[in-house]
Amino acid sequence: MPIMKQILDYIFSGEITLNEETIQDMVQASDLLLLTDLKDLCCQFLESCITAENCLGIRLFSLHYCLNHVHYVATEFLQTHFGDVALTEEFRELPADRLCEALAMEKLNVGNERHVLEAVVRWFGHDAEDRKVHMKQVMSAVWQQGLDASYLKEQAMGEPLMREVIREYCQQVLGGGPLQGEALLAAFKPRGYSECIVIAGGEDRKTRKPTSETRCMCPLYDSSRQAWITLQPMSAPRLGHGVVTAEGFLFAIGGADEHNTVLDSGEKYDPDTNTWSPIPPMLQPRQNFGVVELDGLIYVLGGETKERELTTVEVFDPHCSAWKMQTSMTMIRKVGCYASMNKKIYAIGGGSYGKLFDSVECYDPKTLQWTGLCPLKERRFGSVACGVGKELYVFGGVRSKEQENPEQRQMMTCKSEFYHDEMRRWMFLDDQTLCIQTSSSFVYGAVPIGASIYVVGDLDTGTSFDYIREFRRSTGTWQRTRPMLPNDLSKTACAALRIANCRLFRLQWSQDMFRVRV
Repeated sequence: MPIMKQILDYIFSGEITLNEETIQDMVQASDLLLLTDLKDLCCQFLESCITAENCLGIRLFSLHYCLNHVHYVATEFLQTHFGDVALTEEFRELPADRLCEALAMEKLNVGNERHVLEAVVRWFGHDAEDRKVHMKQVMSAVWQQGLDASYLKEQAMGEPLMREVIREYCQQVLGGGPLQGEALLAAFKPRGYSECIVIAGGEDRKTRKPTSETRCMCPLYDSSRQAWITLQPMSAPRLGHGVVTAEGFLFAIGGADEHNTVLDSGEKYDPDTNTWSPIPPMLQPRQNFGVVELDGLIYVLGGETKERELTTVEVFDPHCSAWKMQTSMTMIRKVGCYASMNKKIYAIGGGSYGKLFDSVECYDPKTLQWTGLCPLKERRFGSVACGVGKELYVFGGVRSKEQENPEQRQMMTCKSEFYHDEMRRWMFLDDQTLCIQTSSSFVYGAVPIGASIYVVGDLDTGTSFDYIREFRRSTGTWQRTRPMLPNDLSKTACAALRIANCRLFRLQWSQDMFRVRV
């Protein structure tokens, strides 16, 4: 069916069938005709199609048509699955400049630099005669300090093409002696990345004032290597703010400063440079609000100023650096929790004027409408939520304990619940050992990394206070991570952030986290 016929049918019916054969033509047509909704559908389709065989092509195409989030997703796929991508026809056909751009990425997920060298040799062998002139440029993108001299000597005795490349371009590694001690650390530059928990801002436990402190830790490291790494502090102290990751950056937004001024300002952390830079202010100052990321966009929801509680919603596009208003929530949710799941945003629990809510509402950015959902099993405020796949999790929060005498009312920590998008109902988790059910625990955030969710807070386990507890989704059980309570901070905000291993290594080295054996 001709592209224009499909577009006309979509305009009248709101339905369209997309396929890989015509998706590029459909993107071009929707871009030309300024059909934003159709272009968004095309972007979602492209994201779902990304494989090792086509990610380089989709990445280039998305760059030409300013499909920013598709380009980000394709880049992440390339970094994560470089070994598979390097075996494809697309990789072998890359021009030299685009190959160098890919090889220069610090976050390429390769266990050893030899895999990068072998990929270069395969690319060279695809058209050795014409590509020889580019080899010096291409080999400059290989991190030769990561190549083992014994491996190079072994390969130099083997396949002719590899032998030629090693003898021509790797003599510096072969000629030098093995590095030791400080020299070895100075030259060490590991590829790949780590998924880190980043905490930013909050309250200094001693002064009880907002802080700008920013730190990270890598929960997937061996427990003996887990430690808090200090990052560049925010430009301003923040408490009651929001922290979220989008498009590879960390954003800290709103909150209150040391003068108790409610802020509309925000800033962006770049893990590649360990620096913060300002972003445009929100349309309204707010604190104690929700913040979520969906398809590369940042949504802030609700919260409060000094004068009133808010139901308003704003969205920020990191690529355009612009805020705009969205449809407001249907009700005030003081200290509610918020999450995105399956292309929608969820506002959960909270309270207003002394009343706690178990209600849940869902926002669809396509229709710009809020709809009610099945209520929680327990009303609560002060909880945290996160979405993973088609599941929504709510952890912690407090409610009043049911007692005969209302004047003796006590607060208790709520049980953890989850919601499946297909079952459309809330259920308690089988394992409720996040913390004991008194009012002594506080949750600050829930961060999904890998197959686990890490809940951050002051968590009273009955025998000690933990700062992070791990919920393993595969078994439905809680695990204790190495107790690493940053005893100088509380009420922090947190998010997951992908940081290059070489950047983490340099930060750890500068903070004397390594011991050099002499």
